[in-house]
Amino acid sequence: MENVPKFATFEKLLLKKILKQEQYIKPVISRTIMEIDNRYLRVAYTLYKHRDGVCEEWEKTTREQPFAFLTGVGYTLDGFEERLKDLKKGEEFDFTIPCAEAFGEYEPSHTQEHSREDFTIDGKFDSAHIYEGNIIEMVRNIDKSIVYAVVKEVTPTKVVLDFNHPLAGCDLQFVGTVIENRPAKEQEMKKFYEQLRAAAKGCGGCSGCGGDGCGDGCDSGCGGCCGE
Repeated sequence: MENVPKFATFEKLLLKKILKQEQYIKPVISRTIMEIDNRYLRVAYTLYKHRDGVCEEWEKTTREQPFAFLTGVGYTLDGFEERLKDLKKGEEFDFTIPCAEAFGEYEPSHTQEHSREDFTIDGKFDSAHIYEGNIIEMVRNIDKSIVYAVVKEVTPTKVVLDFNHPLAGCDLQFVGTVIENRPAKEQEMKKFYEQLRAAAKGCGGCSGCGGDGCGDGCDSGCGGCCGE
């Protein structure tokens, strides 16, 4: 099973929200399948996050469990794709995506405090999903749209949610090797959008969402939603 990195998983959650609009999906499928530049890549890398002079390893994929993705479909960061799409199989890479090109600056104002009572089910606190570091879905009162938040803190009286991306405020350094780089096949493009459409309707579309990012209890990952 190929890995879904944390940065891609969170980005996929955002795409999942966007692609709930069926009228958006069909034109994108038709347009993207016709493009001749789409490529299928598999890469093994270590991701380091740099913030305030501190470097920390964030995650690691391997040759045995690489990260697979399609170019030209908006699945990964633009800077990640641009720096990799022209590299050949076997080439090594070491590049850094500045914070501004990744997930932007960290905004302290994007945190909220909630009462623990807001997260109870039948009078019992939902500890299965509300714990520090987990990504949960929240529904906006204004328009009922879904947004995602990281549980930043849990106390006996409150829950602090962080609506910043987990890597906001960080420069991202990727060090690794290209395992495969070839033109994407039409069936891979179709499969990708079929799975993305299914994911927009529920978590099961990709056989899991990579680390239970949607809070539905699935943790098998989905190989970038484009693996063969």
